Amino acid sequence: MGAGGDAPSVPIWDMAVLIGATLFISTVVILVWTQPNTYDVDGQEEVLTVHTGLSQAGLTFESTCISTPDSDSSSTPVCEDLSVWIVSHDGSESWNGELDGAEEIDLLVDGESESTVSLNGKLDSGEYRLILDGEGQYTFEVTVNRTIPHEFGPAIIGSILLIWGIWRKQQEEDAA
Repeated sequence: MGAGGDAPSVPIWDMAVLIGATLFISTVVILVWTQPNTYDVDGQEEVLTVHTGLSQAGLTFESTCISTPDSDSSSTPVCEDLSVWIVSHDGSESWNGELDGAEEIDLLVDGESESTVSLNGKLDSGEYRLILDGEGQYTFEVTVNRTIPHEFGPAIIGSILLIWGIWRKQQEEDAA
């Protein structure tokens, strides 16, 4: 303490409750609070990097056409075709424009204004770039469905710490 005093030590189970609650709540908020992003696309443009983690993963794409270059703001847009390319990440800082070995998935075709499309197969463990190909303004959201859902790890650890801390605190109160 600044004035030379001291404070009682904090029991480890109280710290476990604080840490556990923080891990659990923050993980839940992060997982629930995803919003689609809006992109102005003019040709091929890298929009996202996806990490599959330690396991394989499936992808689900949700896209909506907002406007196209030819539409005015008062009318319903006539939507252009939109596709996404899945390119294996080569470790370089920026995408070089190559689509060799990439997989193309059509998201909006024949004037559709919105769609939800799932990847047919699973992506192997690794990192991938997502390239949107189209013209206009779109909202775009990707859901990664991992075979080992490691994104729930912090919530599980936080729950264990929280439960142990509360249980240990009750044991102390019962002994007193």
